[in-house]
Parts: sequence; C-alpha cells; structure tokens
Amino acid sequence: MSVVGEPLLASIFEERAEYLSKDELAEWTAVTQADRATLSKLKGPGAKLLIGPRGSGKSTLLRQAYFEIQDEGKHLSVYVNYSKSLALEPLFHKTANALQLFRQWVLLKIALGAAQSLRECQLEVPDGLKEMTSAASAFIKQMEAGAIVDFPDNYTTPTELLHALEAWTGESGLKRCVLLLDDAAHAFSSEQQREFFEIFRELRSRTIAPKAAVYPGITSYSANFHVGHEAELVECWYRPDDEDYLTVMREIVSRRIPKTLLQRLKGREELIDYLALASFGLPRGFLVMLSQLLGVEEDESHNPTRSLADKAIADHASSVRQIFSSLAEKLPRYKRFVELGGELERGSIRQLQTFNSGRNSRSKATVIAYPEPIDSKLSRILSMLEYAGIIRDAHKVSRGVKGVFRRYTVHYALLVESNALGLGRSFSVADIISALTTRDAHAFSRVSPAALLGKDYADRCTLDLLPCQNCGAPRFSEDAQFCMKCGRQLRSASIYEELIQSPIGKLALTEKKLHGLLAFTAIRTVNDILMDEENVQIRRVPHIGPVWSARIRRYAEEFVSV
Repeated sequence: MSVVGEPLLASIFEERAEYLSKDELAEWTAVTQADRATLSKLKGPGAKLLIGPRGSGKSTLLRQAYFEIQDEGKHLSVYVNYSKSLALEPLFHKTANALQLFRQWVLLKIALGAAQSLRECQLEVPDGLKEMTSAASAFIKQMEAGAIVDFPDNYTTPTELLHALEAWTGESGLKRCVLLLDDAAHAFSSEQQREFFEIFRELRSRTIAPKAAVYPGITSYSANFHVGHEAELVECWYRPDDEDYLTVMREIVSRRIPKTLLQRLKGREELIDYLALASFGLPRGFLVMLSQLLGVEEDESHNPTRSLADKAIADHASSVRQIFSSLAEKLPRYKRFVELGGELERGSIRQLQTFNSGRNSRSKATVIAYPEPIDSKLSRILSMLEYAGIIRDAHKVSRGVKGVFRRYTVHYALLVESNALGLGRSFSVADIISALTTRDAHAFSRVSPAALLGKDYADRCTLDLLPCQNCGAPRFSEDAQFCMKCGRQLRSASIYEELIQSPIGKLALTEKKLHGLLAFTAIRTVNDILMDEENVQIRRVPHIGPVWSARIRRYAEEFVSV
C-alpha cells in the first residue's frame, strides 16, 4: 500500500474540479497566462461560452472564477452544475409538460446557487430568494430521480428570475451577478439543449453575466441563438506545442504530488514530460496517467518505469477512443457518423505513419490537413472527434495554387501508441519528447477525406433514426412527429434508460476495481451503482473505502451524461 492515505491520494488525483475544495483548488492548480486571460473573461461582463473537450479544465476555470469573485467581494458569483440533466430525459417521453418542468429545474438550480453563494460570503439571503427556494431542493431532487412531479408553488420564468437576480444583487450591495453554468449545454438531450440556450439568452443584462461550459461538435443551439453574436466563444484547452506547456504541466506535478511520491520520480523526470505530452493538453488525462505510473490507481506502491508509462499512455489512448465510440450510444442518431469517425481516425494515423517514415526527428508531423471547402457531414464528424479530444483544430493554411487546407492535430497519445511518428523499432523516451517538441510546426500531411473513407462516405454518413413503432416505415427527419405512411405519432426511445442498463465494464474503472465489484457484489449495470444507496454494496469490496466508493459512483453519473 502507498504511504499516503486513501482520502489524500483520492483528492490529489481527483480528475474533476467540482469535487475539490476551495483550498485544494487554489493549492494544486497551476495558472498560466492564458488561464488568467480566460478567468478575466469569466469574471467580467457579457455572455461567454467556455468551449473545450472532456478533461480540458473547464470546470477548474469555472470553479476558480467562482471563488475569486467571492474573495474580491464586488460581485455575486453563482456556480451551478447540471451534470444530472440526462436523468430528466425520460420525462420527455412520459409527460406533456416536460419542457416546462425542465425549465423550472434549470432556473431553480440557479436560485439555489445564488442563495448558497450569499451564505458562503456571509451575506443576508433576501426574503424573495428564501421564498423562491423554500421547496426548490425537494423539487430538484425528485426531478433528478426521474419522478413525475407537479409544478412548484413558486413557478418562475427566465425574465422573472433575471429581474430577481438584479434586485438581490443590488440589495446585497454588489455590482454584478455572474452565472457560472457548468456541465451545461453538453449534458442535455438535443431538445433540452435548445431549451437551455433559450433560457441562457434571456438571462442576460448589464447586471447579469451568464457563462456556460460547452463541448465542440455535439452542442445543439436553439434557432435564435447565434454563437459569436449571442455569446463570445472562449477556448479552454492547453496547447502542447506552446513554449511554456511542459513548464505548466511540471508545475501541476510539483503542486499536486506530495514529496513522498515525488521522491519516486527523482531521476525519471523525463517520464513526467512523456506523459504530459501524451495527455495532449488535457489535465484530467495527465493526472490519470500519472496516478497509474505511480501505482495509485491500483492501491500499490512501485517505482515508475518506461514500461509503466507506455502502458499508461496505451490505456489513455484507449480511453480517448472509448469516449468517442460511446457517442454512438449517447447520440444514437449519429451512430453512422461515429463509425466513420473511427475510420477517419485510423486512416489519419496510417497517413501520418507513412508521411513520417524516414523523416528526421525535427521534421515529424502530427497534423493532418483536408482541402477546403469541407462539407457539412465531414465537418460534423471532425467536430465529434474534437469533442473526444482525438483531434484539435489547427486552423486553415493557404498553400497558394495548391489550395487552402483545414489542419487538425491528432492526439499525441494515439500517435505514440501506434508509433505514427516513424521513430523506428527501438526508440527512447528522449526520442519521443524531442520529436514532439522540436518538430517542424509547418509540417503536415495533406489528404482528401475520400482517400481515407472511400468516395461513397457521404452516402454512408446518414442519421440513424428509429422507424415507426406501428408500421416500421423509416423516419424522414429527426424532428418528424407523425409517420408519413400510417399517420401514427412517432415515439423516441429514452437514451438515459438505455444507458443505465449498460454493463459496469463500460465505466472508467481499473481492472482490480472492476474485478472486485463483480466478485464481491451483485452490481452488474450502471443503474445498480446509481441505486446503491450510501454505496453499501460498493463498500463490500476489499480496499474500497468511502472516497473510492464515491468516485465509482461519480464515474457512473458521468457515464449517463454526454
């Protein structure tokens, strides 16, 4: 066993910032110059959308902005987490007023967040806010449990809440109210997403500044919401090719890892840089690989080695691919897009393997480029790959008469795991680090999508819509309400209810934790974990204490959100 206790270790390697305390967040977070610029926008006026793939640090920045606004004492900060939103999705198949109930859920969570923030700042909670939130907690809990509920007595609208927030902010002697909406527009079904952005539009004024975390590729904006006009898009993703990138990642290690663990890395510092580059700028992935390198994930203590680092990177590459492939279950209408996306990823890696073969270490490429214009179907596939972090938009470049190309950097862990850098059969960690840090920034491999996917890819790239339950006729669009053949009303399957029946093997569990759950409990599905009150069954597994049991539950909750 490690010399560091389970609660401390679990906090040190906690991947999600919303579960860290204020002190832990301040002590363990390395803030770059780019982060400081982003924080300034999050704390300032105007509507903002914080965009980045899973694990890029959106929650960290939102939580940091929340605490900094509180400490500065000039404005009211309201942090709201909507991670349980998909649990409301079955209501849309059961009740006619689901959209109105969903709207109340969104608004009342903001009101509760405002009351909590005022209490944390030791300010008086206005009577109107007390009245609005008197029964809000019970309503929200019932909604998130999937229960069919009545409208709350204190029914409110976005406009009413906007005016109320303005009044409460003024009564508290504060100038502005900043709404920090985490896990907001990416965890909802498309219908919920569109409704959320209608609410978001209405919660803006000179005094109220809404901010929301979104994903690239899978967020559905409402017809009236125009990104760039309604809200500024702010990127959240460290760039691994920045000059100070490794310095920042090393600082995360020095801040986060206790001396007892750092001692084991003495003389093997190159492994830190190796994992940092392989994380592709995603802090969550970096922390997971680092914990695996040090033996923390399996509750063991061992010295870090190259082979352990290679395994951590291979596992991380597999995890990134799993995030993407899971979209076929979470967004079933895009199942064929996901299938083609997998082909595109594999084809891109083969293309880079060929391109890099025989090139010296300073001229390796990590970027694939497609000729402009890019059609809408390919654009959707690329955006979904970006959501998972498999690729990253490296912007357009002109090559004169050769044309204009849209460039995408491929995740470094995928390139390392498949030896797509063309480093030969036997290469050192130093060789990989050199290839990724001293490569030619202008080198990229040009390829047409048809060369990777086949000329018929556009015909294969169609929405996978459920047929009519009555006559079996295909749907002509995802928005169709009635069958064009028999006239019956069309129904949609509940994504949430299908996800909770998934086997626990689909969760991000270590082999030992998964084996322990299967051997010592009756837990077999994600729903079994969610239904395990107080984590009683999970705690039966040897070496799983209160912190790890809570983490396993969070893995299940995260699985049933996009």
